Amino acid sequence: MPRYVLLMRYHSEGFRAFKEQPARVLEIHDALARWESKVLASYHMLGDWDQITVFDAPDNFKAYRATLAQEFGTTAETEILPTIDQDLFTKLISTEAGTVGPHPWQITLWAKLARLAFRHHAYGRWVYPYCKPLIITGREKFRSIQGPCIVVANHTSHMDGLVLHCALPQRVRWNVYSGAAADRWFIKGRKELVMQPWYQSLAMGTFPIQRGGGSKALDYPKWLLDKGCNLIIFPEGTRSTSRSMAKFRHGVSILALEKRVPVVPVFLAGLKKLRPKGSREIFPGPVGAHILDPIYFPEGTSVPDATRMIYDALNAVHTRVGHYGDEAAHPDWQPPERGNREVRAAPA
Repeated sequence: MPRYVLLMRYHSEGFRAFKEQPARVLEIHDALARWESKVLASYHMLGDWDQITVFDAPDNFKAYRATLAQEFGTTAETEILPTIDQDLFTKLISTEAGTVGPHPWQITLWAKLARLAFRHHAYGRWVYPYCKPLIITGREKFRSIQGPCIVVANHTSHMDGLVLHCALPQRVRWNVYSGAAADRWFIKGRKELVMQPWYQSLAMGTFPIQRGGGSKALDYPKWLLDKGCNLIIFPEGTRSTSRSMAKFRHGVSILALEKRVPVVPVFLAGLKKLRPKGSREIFPGPVGAHILDPIYFPEGTSVPDATRMIYDALNAVHTRVGHYGDEAAHPDWQPPERGNREVRAAPA
């Protein structure tokens, strides 16, 4: 998650408002939270700027910076600056720095066979010992799909991609590829095996995506679809930290409409508890991967409308889960009778 620094210099009206109601400083935190951001620290300053707030924000925060600055503009002059981790910055400016990929060889027969050999090391050893049980429903939904497709899912955990890969039918899994942040997974010079760019392309079946790369970032996934490959994409762009799903990006819709391929939503349940965002420890527990009906877009569908259709399909399940719990994600789940629901609500 990118990290930002918010600098604020209050107008006279702002000073007056904060003097009368000091708690209004917390309104800044509330505004950031509405954009899926997490405040890490906030300080009053003695100098040219009056306040500094450090926060993490989703990858698509760049698009909302102007709106946020305008919201604060009634009481203060603002400056929102992106930051970069010091170790990463050192690598980027060193002689061995830089990113590599994508690697088109990853779709060749020899690469696919090698990926089978890597499957347990890359996926199985993380999924099956911890997802107890792992419930997968809806695999038969892929039977009607003859060509390539785009698989999408909600995103709450670092394990989402691993479980989603294991949930797919073998026919789809054999030829599926997913995007990964270039500045994290495709940097040259790392010593760890799993951090090597070639390992990501070969064993994990991933390809690099440049953050903020615009339409050019879709060139390689378009090429993959042209070659008959399937894609895995998380339209939220980053793991959600709130109780609601983050806004979906339009990349999936652009690809699906241009290449005329269906989108298959998959709702992942239980993974946020297994490995919460920011945690390195994995806690065993029940997990569900529920494959929903494929979405075929009618001729003339606009990109925003297509994005809304994808969002609504996943959000319908997300809303049930938020109200009743992870078990409500199962397609056979039935809501409790009204009387039972009232009894459950009474102790709270």
